[in-house]
Amino acid sequence: MTALSPAPAAPTRAAPDRLTQATLLLLAALTVMSGATIAPALPAMQAHFADTPNAALLTKLALTILGVVIAVTAPISGVLADRFGRRPVLLGALTLYVLGGASGLVAQSLGQVLAGRVVLGLAVAGTMTAAGALVNDLFSGPGRGRFLSQQAAFTSFGGAVLLPLGGVLAAVSWRAPFALYLAAALLLPLVLRLPRGVPGQDAVGSAPQAAPRWGAIAVVYALALGYMIVFYLMPAQGPFLLRALGAEPGVMGLMLGSSTLMAAVTALVFSRFAGRFDTRRLAGLGMAIVALGWLLVFRAPGLAVVEAGLLVAGLGGGLVFPNLYAWLADLTPPAWRGRVTAGMSSAVFLGQFLSPLVLASSAGHEAQGFAAGAALAAVMGGALLALSLRPVPRAQG
Repeated sequence: MTALSPAPAAPTRAAPDRLTQATLLLLAALTVMSGATIAPALPAMQAHFADTPNAALLTKLALTILGVVIAVTAPISGVLADRFGRRPVLLGALTLYVLGGASGLVAQSLGQVLAGRVVLGLAVAGTMTAAGALVNDLFSGPGRGRFLSQQAAFTSFGGAVLLPLGGVLAAVSWRAPFALYLAAALLLPLVLRLPRGVPGQDAVGSAPQAAPRWGAIAVVYALALGYMIVFYLMPAQGPFLLRALGAEPGVMGLMLGSSTLMAAVTALVFSRFAGRFDTRRLAGLGMAIVALGWLLVFRAPGLAVVEAGLLVAGLGGGLVFPNLYAWLADLTPPAWRGRVTAGMSSAVFLGQFLSPLVLASSAGHEAQGFAAGAALAAVMGGALLALSLRPVPRAQG
């Protein structure tokens, strides 16, 4: 692995205070919480609504419909965040998050569950886009890379806690995990003290800036979409594979959570070295390791080897997103941060939605999707390693 050659960059800004950093970390955790919380409850939810036509497909959509909603609405959130500031978008999105997320506590049909998930998708589009743009506003240079890695680690630690907790609650009732979404209301006072955010080029008094490098940004979007298709095998297909192998809901939560815990440790360790290596090369290495993990899951004869595969995939996953986001930040002028971050949100969650459709596994062959996922991850890893042979383009202005 070779270190990045020096490149012109904006002066490094002082890091924001600890409470602001903690708020941004908690906001990032809401993204993984949107899906991970109910993942272990999917089999029980499907059994509860067994009389509903297409219950199996609709139950999986309860997890993945967030993706298509965010893919469609994140660009709107990005425009709003660039025009009016990050904080107003975050306040509105948090309110929707609580209402849509907790709606499963009272939903009487799968249709009502899906409607609540649509509202939750609108909320996640707002929180992910505005918070991501605010991170780019407040951090620069190696400090931004370190915080992005810490953010990825915190998000993964959140998944490592939420998946087992969701499994414990799912053993009580499939509705119980939905109560966890109420915790988002506790973030409202913290968001009120956040800075409004850097205005976009349409704001009064702002100077026009160069347009983003859309070609390079499109490559990052495509890689993020493909990676999410691969990564989301774990929460979308994993519970059904683990059930077929005899795992109980609580064990499912612990096993799925172990993968995100490994990703958190990887991201946290990497944060100490952020800025020293080519982000594309590290992301490619992470993709290759994920491919190995999913290959182990595909070939697993029992739960022990599945667990080994999940841990290996988590090890690689901790390298992918922090480096893709750092690469994207290098390509984005300040006035476009909300919109470019929104595009990344769309790509990530469109991949989440497409995962169970593109890598579907038939009943009795629940591991098939992991074989295709391993192949796709290996191809993307090779592409990133090839791209790393070229200089890193950076935003102008």
